[in-house]
Amino acid sequence: MPTTRAQDPNTGSLPTKITGMAARFVARQIRSKPLAFRDAVPMISFTFDDVPASACELGADILERYGTRGTFYVSGGICGTGSGPGAPLRASIDQLRTIWAKGHEIGCHTFSHHAVRHISLGELGLEIERNKAILKKIDGSIVVRNFAYPYGDMSVRAKRYLETRFDSCRSGHAGINVDIANLGALKAWPLENASIDRTKIGELIAETVRTRGWLIFYSHDVAQQPSRYGVSPDLLECAVGTATGSGCALTTIADGLRLLGWPSGETQAALPLSATRPTDR
Repeated sequence: MPTTRAQDPNTGSLPTKITGMAARFVARQIRSKPLAFRDAVPMISFTFDDVPASACELGADILERYGTRGTFYVSGGICGTGSGPGAPLRASIDQLRTIWAKGHEIGCHTFSHHAVRHISLGELGLEIERNKAILKKIDGSIVVRNFAYPYGDMSVRAKRYLETRFDSCRSGHAGINVDIANLGALKAWPLENASIDRTKIGELIAETVRTRGWLIFYSHDVAQQPSRYGVSPDLLECAVGTATGSGCALTTIADGLRLLGWPSGETQAALPLSATRPTDR
């Protein structure tokens, strides 16, 4: 029986919200796993959280039509389920296997979609191991190297632990990664009809080109009438089309790290910024 999805820690009383905001702020400020951009080309990545079935279908199809691939962060315990009446149905293992075979990256959430700040490190380790075991059903050879914080929630303790388990951890903090990437809390921008329009998308991509940065978009479902956290097909296509014509490299998270010189599988704290980094290619 699938595990019940955890409650969003960003809801609740004002003191609870302030405590969460403070914990996330402090965690982001500690760059315990930095990676300097050296002669990097500007990059754009498209990612999807919780992986609704529509992201595997409409979302993946739009990316493929433009010759690019995305990163899909999966909570294995809620695959194939919905969170309530009218909520987007999440992708099944078979649907995830289909996009994996087409070259999309499978990333990791927690198994039960628990916020990492609210569970012990022992529980967090178990959540990661359970999730990786489920994701092996997609393909026995799959190696999941990149993580995204459920609800964008984090703490210093959880962040430091996850930095040792994954090449990168993507946050929900809006921004473009420039000059030095904080691999324990990569910045990302929500691609949601409720919070962004075509003009803003164009501005973000232009800023990415100007700063030679890394812009990571994230969304959830892809539908004509998307959820609060989803995107419509036409707005997603606008973003992918604009990105394609910008001269930026369109990459998965794993490929973006390779372009920056991060050796895949290097899960300890980053090398000193002055060090030379080998690549795994």
